[in-house]
Amino acid sequence: MVEELIRQGAGFFCISPGSRSTPLTIAIARNPKARWKMFVDERSAAFFALGYGRSTGGPAVLICTSGTAVANYFPAVVEASMDFQPMIVLSADRPFELLECGANQTIRQENIFGSYTRWNMQLPAPSTDTPLKALLSTVAYAVAKSLGESAGPVHLNQPFREPFEPATPDLKDPWVAPLHHWLKNGKPFSSSIVPEKVPDAGAITMLRQWLAEAKQPMIIAGGMTSRTEALAVSELANDLDIPLYADFSSGLRMIASVQPWQLLLQSPEFRKSFKPDIVLHFGGNVIAKHPSSTLKEWQPEHYIVVKPQPVRFSPDHNVTCRLEASIALTAAMLKGCRTTPPQLDTNTTEHFFRVASEKIQTELLPDKPVTDISAARLVSQLITEQQVLFVSNSMPVRDMDNYASSSHAGGIPTAINRGVSGIDGIISTAAGFANGHQKPATLMIGDIAFLHDLNSLSLLGTLPVPLQIIVLNNNGGAIFSFLPVSECQDVFETHFATPQNYSIRSAAETFGLDYACPLTNREFSEVYGAACSSDRSIVIEVKTSRTENVLQHRALRARINAIAVFV
Repeated sequence: MVEELIRQGAGFFCISPGSRSTPLTIAIARNPKARWKMFVDERSAAFFALGYGRSTGGPAVLICTSGTAVANYFPAVVEASMDFQPMIVLSADRPFELLECGANQTIRQENIFGSYTRWNMQLPAPSTDTPLKALLSTVAYAVAKSLGESAGPVHLNQPFREPFEPATPDLKDPWVAPLHHWLKNGKPFSSSIVPEKVPDAGAITMLRQWLAEAKQPMIIAGGMTSRTEALAVSELANDLDIPLYADFSSGLRMIASVQPWQLLLQSPEFRKSFKPDIVLHFGGNVIAKHPSSTLKEWQPEHYIVVKPQPVRFSPDHNVTCRLEASIALTAAMLKGCRTTPPQLDTNTTEHFFRVASEKIQTELLPDKPVTDISAARLVSQLITEQQVLFVSNSMPVRDMDNYASSSHAGGIPTAINRGVSGIDGIISTAAGFANGHQKPATLMIGDIAFLHDLNSLSLLGTLPVPLQIIVLNNNGGAIFSFLPVSECQDVFETHFATPQNYSIRSAAETFGLDYACPLTNREFSEVYGAACSSDRSIVIEVKTSRTENVLQHRALRARINAIAVFV
């Protein structure tokens, strides 16, 4: 099993120690081609595997013992499933005779993840009654399903009977005879070819006509799983000379030439004056709420979603046309279909983006206290092309989505866990993302999400690349301060903001990490700049006030909206 996984390209294993999984662990440890990392916590292992899949496009294989060990994979499996990321779970289990009889460390593991896997299979306990070709075929199919048109998690549940220590196989046994050729050639047992979904010719003709006739089209780039897709959408927007709303989840937001339409769509006055009659949406969800509310206001004649996965995407039930096809191929086939210039005056919008940028830059004055806003902006400007960026959910991703400003023409590889937008496992996912890229990574994270995954700091000592963790510490869940519930003073602080008075410095020191706590923008720039050139991981704590944070965000938005009145 292990050998075939490696031959199929799934040769990176995330192992958590356990007795029942001993045969799998030893098989990995003794295979010179296997790459592996050990994890004390299965939950952390699964999120690391998620980050690895995001960065490489291939599945890491999770190895665990029986019982609640496999249940700890569930949050990461759900995220991988909802965001179409490859992952393979290979869980050890008790055999049939130990199920439902009170045996220790035994639960019903078969199909434990339900509809969140692309495929799951209960394997037989090892026996010469099992045809080995069937086993290899199953492993090959598992990898193929994980990488298919709807990439995602696959679960193989493997029961073992004692003893667990490996025996020396007799390769002359008739049971092994069907595999003699496989043993010698070093090739995968079988391979699967998954071609890109070519869009229907009639659908492309129809879309080209709609775009050609539209007075004011617009493109939205939502969550996408590959850089090739994202760049194809950006090229289409440039070719047709129409506005591109590039969400941070698209991977386009950190490209220098991409403008922050997020800022314009927050202006009620602009939304009234700019009403596209066709919106072409590539990919999945977007981070902010204003695109959704804006579409409700505009009610364009055509709202078209292009996604390769065969799943419904219409959160507001207003999609008028859905094309299930390759994003890259569709974008390429739509080029050149417009000759009419858009009604929107690009000189006016360029002026807005320039002045809005100037307004944001005032938050970066060297002697001003570093804030959530300025930290996001400074990271986007100072991060180097040798790094990757991972951003936590809640406020960090919203600030990066709104206020990022990159000078890199090719952009910076970025990622978020936006499948179900949780704050669990963020440090682990960022570590896996960095490990997969083999590049130093910056993680922007809030104090509650940092606490949620604190034990994953133990991973950084054995990570092959450094991780710069920027913790935005406002002593609680800052995002709730922007919601109406913040007015309920009798319950807000105790039941929503939930301040946690723990020491981030002590946490960093406990795990042998460097630590810094800059107070001003100048100090932050110096600390972060030095960290980017260091080979050591560091925790950079940015202490802010939740109350002041709300006021700063609202004041900056008001100043930007005032500019949008003239667009």
